[in-house]
Formats: sequence, C-alpha cells, structure tokens
Amino acid sequence: MSNPVQQVSSEHEDGLKQTYRSEPYQATGAALMSFGPLQGIRQHLCAFHCYADEPTRHVKAHHLCSHLHLTPDTKKEINMHQCIIYDSNGPGARLIGIEYVVPAEVFKALPEEEKKYWHSHKYEVESGLLMLLGKALVPNMVMDQAEIPAMTELHDTYGKTVHTWQYDKYPDFPMGPPQLMMSYTNDGQVPQDMVKERDEMYGVDTAHARAHRATYLPKQQLENPTLPGADQWTQGKGWQFEVADSGLKGMGKAQGEEGEKE
Repeated sequence: MSNPVQQVSSEHEDGLKQTYRSEPYQATGAALMSFGPLQGIRQHLCAFHCYADEPTRHVKAHHLCSHLHLTPDTKKEINMHQCIIYDSNGPGARLIGIEYVVPAEVFKALPEEEKKYWHSHKYEVESGLLMLLGKALVPNMVMDQAEIPAMTELHDTYGKTVHTWQYDKYPDFPMGPPQLMMSYTNDGQVPQDMVKERDEMYGVDTAHARAHRATYLPKQQLENPTLPGADQWTQGKGWQFEVADSGLKGMGKAQGEEGEKE
C-alpha cells in the first residue's frame, strides 16, 4: 500500500517549511490565537489500550485530560473527564484518539446498547498500569502523593475510547476507520515487556504503584465488582466500527448526484 505522506512533492514540502512550519509563523500563531479548551488540561495519564475486536494488539496511550462538570436535565452535576490521546509525550507525538470517562453511577444508568462501547478502570488502577506522569524532575515520592486523589476517583470510573490512528499498523498515516478500544481486567493480558519499556522510559514503577495503591484505595471499592455491561470483550464479544453507506439524510438522491458532479 502506498504511503500518502510520501507522495507530497519536495517543492511543496520546502514551501511549508519556509512558511507554515517556520518558527516565526508558529510563534505568531501562539501570540495571536486563543487555545481555551487546551487550558483546561490538568492531568497526564499513561496506560495501554487493546483493540475491542483484537485484544492481542496493544498500544501505549498518553491521555491529556480536562474535566467537565455537566448538569443534565435532572439538575444533578456529573463529573466527566475528557481526554485527547497521543502515542507519546514528545513534541512530535501523534494524535491517536479520544476518551470520555464517567463515574460508575453514570455508566450504570446508560442504555444497555450504549454500554458495549465502555470499559472499566478498576484493574488498570489497582494493578498500577494506569500511571499519573509527572515532569522529569518531579520526585516519585511527590507523585505517590499526587496520585492518591486522582486514582481514588478513577478507580470507580468507566471509559469510552476511540482511536482514529492505528499507529501500530499504519505508523505513517491515520488509515482506516475509527477503532473502538478497550482496557485490561486481569493479570497476563498486557505484555510485560511493554510495561517494562514504559516504566524504564518514564522512570515509573508499575509494581510499586500496585503496592502503594493497595494501601489507600477504599476497601469497599476494592471489593466491589465491575458493573455489568462493561468490558464485553472479556465475554467474547468483539464490537468494532464498520463504515456503511447509510444514504444521504435530508436530501434526495438527485440532489446528492448533482452535488457530486459539482
């Protein structure tokens, strides 16, 4: 399969470097434009995801998360996390997907048809797989304290994750349809070499996190089972998105054909 990125002409590439990608242009953009939604990002989480219909494919995922306080028709406030997901935390990181995270009571109230898209975070938190990443010079003992309120809350939450870039399969370009992703529910599901590589790269310790969390996670939460409807891949159900022609909504066939000709 040809790579669309490689088909860009060298002349066009040189032009981009001199204008749009130049440091002066980028600096001007930062000075002139507002990036309001990004200002709300206050959390960096690192974990691993597997494909909902192919759980033997694993990818590392860096979540940059903000928090929404929604008030639906019931007038009850809902605390929801929304995360943009990258493949790394470097300046050239690839944007690979999004995740929404809600408390257990919100997930429990969802329609049964909706629940198949969601996964639990219970094992991720208890096992240490889900890491709160600090800056390079922040001591691990500081992060041990910083993670307590975050992990205590995330322990009893559920996530809906969609990746738009299968970077393990198409590293150079986001090919194919969006992919529903899942997380892990038990030991032995994620390759330990991936966990070890992550730990060494960022100076964290999954085994230490597991032991540390056992000392502060509420006993009731540790004993509570995962709610029914989540993690359906563990029951042999491999849900995945497929593209289908559902017809044009709000316009006749003739109008659609005319639009295509134009």
